[in-house]
Amino acid sequence: MPYPIILMSYKENCKIEGVVLTKIKIIRMYYAGKRMKEIAIAWRCNKNTITAILASTKNASEDAMTYLKSSSHIPLEKFTLFDFLCNKSRKPKSHPRCLGKTEEDCIIEKHTTLHYGFRRLYRHLKRNGFDMGIYTLAKIKGVYKRNALVGKKIRTANGERRALYNYEEIEAFEYLQYDTKTIADMHALPEDLYWKFKRSGMLPKYQWTIIDAKTKTRFLAWSYELSSFFGLKFLEFVIIWLRSHSVTATIHVQFDGGSEFCSASERKLATVNAYLQQYDVIATQTEGVKWKQNIVERSHRIDDEEFYCPRGEFINSKSDFLFEGQKWIIYYNNRQSDGIGLEGMTPKEKLDELGYYNAADICNFPCLILDDYYEQLHNFFTIKSQNVLTPYPRYKQRTLNFPCEHVKTALK
Repeated sequence: MPYPIILMSYKENCKIEGVVLTKIKIIRMYYAGKRMKEIAIAWRCNKNTITAILASTKNASEDAMTYLKSSSHIPLEKFTLFDFLCNKSRKPKSHPRCLGKTEEDCIIEKHTTLHYGFRRLYRHLKRNGFDMGIYTLAKIKGVYKRNALVGKKIRTANGERRALYNYEEIEAFEYLQYDTKTIADMHALPEDLYWKFKRSGMLPKYQWTIIDAKTKTRFLAWSYELSSFFGLKFLEFVIIWLRSHSVTATIHVQFDGGSEFCSASERKLATVNAYLQQYDVIATQTEGVKWKQNIVERSHRIDDEEFYCPRGEFINSKSDFLFEGQKWIIYYNNRQSDGIGLEGMTPKEKLDELGYYNAADICNFPCLILDDYYEQLHNFFTIKSQNVLTPYPRYKQRTLNFPCEHVKTALK
């Protein structure tokens, strides 16, 4: 029997012709009378490799051995007889950082039924009393990666994403999103403006934003420091502002787990809700889920592009900031928007459409620097402790600059 001409090593031939065909050639050489040592030299591999290949023929069927012991052509449909020659997986049976087979099968079964992503499935298992010391988030993520599991996404017929709220059903100011922003953002401001807001002791450092999901009406304030006291008091100020302008709907306020709010603490959130109950307001936390704050997060970009960048060069003092900030609040609430539900209308025009006769008054929210009103807010709201959430040091009395007359009246 003629021997095959060997031009490549065993490993190279496996890459070009495949593992099964290479092993068939080696087995045929053996049954043609070649010794294992000669075969190993010809294929430039270790003798143990040839021994292992020949040992695998113990699992071969009679039909497969008939083809292996001869040099006859093997039909394509007969190649399934040689599956026993395929390389076996070297994947370890278990690993301390991976789930066991039983637990992994449980995850796969849950995914087949629920089609959840790994984070959502983790929360599902936690709610249903599974041992989360075993079913850790990292191990569940590993199961998804090894088995190429993905969460099922529900798409609309025209491919559009579903909105966070049902904008046809909710009322104005029924759902508010609340967040803070550091003004000196290196990713958003030019270098000169960045260092101006970063180093200036006269200009505020933080922006506080509350935005209505229905009308996109925004209420802004600024401060030199972040404090949970400021977080609660600015929210209360906005709520009183809305109630004084005949907004009677139950208000749902949503914020993230920042330290200026409730620090992701359920206990603190319960304290806030107990305090806000007098205003028919319910506060919730997003637990760090960014897309739930999509409206207010997107508005921060507008602040950078349309306020801080173009107007920052004209802000050189605290009075300049108050002047520009007041104009920006009024401008934004009278600015056309492409947001869902507005269809090119401004927040004020949307309020007019909804029947708010005092839409202009609601939108003309006063520009506040919260540090200046600390003493007045403390006395106005008559809270026994300085801060219902976390200790907050008192500020030195600053000169008060009231931006408009109705704030003076409200604080009397």
